[in-house]
Amino acid sequence: MLRWDRTLLGQEVSRFTQHVTRAMMLEYVGILGVRDPIHTDPQAAQARGYRDIIAPATFIIWRGTYPIVPPEMGFTGTGINAGYACEFVHVVYPDDVLTYTTCLVDMYEKTGRSGTMPFVVRETHVTNQHGETIAVVRNTFILGW
Repeated sequence: MLRWDRTLLGQEVSRFTQHVTRAMMLEYVGILGVRDPIHTDPQAAQARGYRDIIAPATFIIWRGTYPIVPPEMGFTGTGINAGYACEFVHVVYPDDVLTYTTCLVDMYEKTGRSGTMPFVVRETHVTNQHGETIAVVRNTFILGW
């Protein structure tokens, strides 16, 4: 049973570290079909002022973070992604080490034609090995799907 405990707001839900490889970046570029050479060609990236190829901004949301909510909420099901709001601050380079820290920032219910639906909003701060903020991502989930 889902427990709405507002004292959980601001609590860290998950933290993980990701070592970004050139192969990972190129795989993601291939999946997206990105054609801008700053994502595949080091010389083209350097000509545009970057030290190496850069990942597309959305690379940081490719892998996701789990669990969706803290275990204390008693929720063990799945959720549906109800949207993202992203602030991209710095680019991602090959060999960056990214740390994803996710907190629960809001919880609420909405009643619609199919009944009451529980929503949670998570905020993920992504930093690199230098402590620089790469991005801040706010992600809303509908629980119970």
